[in-house]
This record gives sequence, C-alpha cells and structure tokens, in this order.
Amino acid sequence: MKKRFLLVLPIAALFASCGNINTGGAMDMSATLTGSEVAVNVVNVYKANTDGSKGAYINSRVRSFTLTQPRLDVAVRPASLGFTASKVTVKYTDASGNAFGDTASTFTNAVAFAVPKGYNCSVSGACDTSNVNPVPQTFQQSQLYVISDAIAVTAARSCVDGSYAVASGYVCPEVRMNAVFSGKTSANTDNTLTASPAQIWVHVASVTDEVVK
Repeated sequence: MKKRFLLVLPIAALFASCGNINTGGAMDMSATLTGSEVAVNVVNVYKANTDGSKGAYINSRVRSFTLTQPRLDVAVRPASLGFTASKVTVKYTDASGNAFGDTASTFTNAVAFAVPKGYNCSVSGACDTSNVNPVPQTFQQSQLYVISDAIAVTAARSCVDGSYAVASGYVCPEVRMNAVFSGKTSANTDNTLTASPAQIWVHVASVTDEVVK
C-alpha cells in the first residue's frame, strides 16, 4: 500500500510451527526491511518575463509525495523459538549516523505479527515433542508502519532548499532507519528482534514548472 500526502493493518502471514509445543532452545533469527520509499513531486517556480515566458528561477517547493512502507523479511534458523511482536521502536539517521528529524527522530508504534519456530512436525495433525524436526523457516510481513508521517514530511522537504531548480530523478539526502521489534518468544519470555539498518529511498519522482508574475 502506498500512502499519498498533500503539502495497515498489516497483512497476517503466519506459518505452521508445531502448535503450542515448547521445544526449548533460544530465539535465533535475522530480519531485514526493504522497499521503503518517499517519492516526491516538486514544483520549480520561475518569474515570468514580460512576454509571459519562463524567466529567472525563484525557488522550489514540495507539491506532494507518496510514502511506501517497507516489507519485513525474517530468516528463522533451525531449532529457533518463535517470536510474537507487539511494538516497534525506530531511530532515523542521516548518512553520517546523526539523528534525522529532530524530535521526530525516534518513533514507537504498535505492531502485531508472529514469526514461526524453527521446527515442523513429522506427523500431520499429531504434533508433540516426539516428532518435531528442526528446520529453517522464512516469514514476510508487508506494509509495516515503521516510517512515521513526520519523518516522511521531513525527508520530502530535504529534497529542496530553494537555491536551485530540481530535476526529476534527483536522489535526495540519505535517510536510514534502525528498527527494533519487542515482544515475546514462543516460550513466553520477553525478547527483541533487531532488523538490519535500512535505507529509505527518498527521490524526486516528478517536476512541474510554475511561472508567476
């Protein structure tokens, strides 16, 4: 889902993983966030010449932008406990690692998804400790709300500073996010799942010229 701005409930994808059998062990999984984007539509403003044609450049402004939230991919290693997430905390930085977005640089939001255990059952319909097999699992969750509206607005505005005309395809200053999901393992213990640092692709998608008197 793309969210368009002028200036989700997440899709459940649960994998079968031995029901409520407590297989012991530890949580052993890795996570990545991909596909996040802020596509910005910019207006370049010019002064009209006496004949009405486009004259000197005045400034640029953001007309609108479209925010696309990322997809979460989790690789579960064999024998890992499962994980049910209830909260995400995201910290946004620039390319140098400095906080991005001033007071909006940290964002917390409720989430709801369950990552399966690293097991399957060798006997269909009869899952107990005698017939569980350690296996790798994969999990995906689309359109997680991990990029706040405030950060999207700030990222879009970073594409223009008013000192030069912006061209379509311009790649804006880099924005990164570091997301940590909090919740409980399938053994009912508190734990966290940290996603690899991810970049938010912020770019100019379209440019419109405006001539003013």
